[in-house]
Amino acid sequence: MKDLWKSLFTLLAFSSAFVIGFYLGKEKVLKKIPEFQEELETK
Repeated sequence: MKDLWKSLFTLLAFSSAFVIGFYLGKEKVLKKIPEFQEELETK
């Protein structure tokens, strides 16, 4: 039973890290998009 809880906790930790990384990466991409569009308009 102890191994089961350990594996569940590990799975939860990896999935939450993935979700947080995905969310932060998405935020960075969304911040870059308006800047890129402004550069196109000024040229």
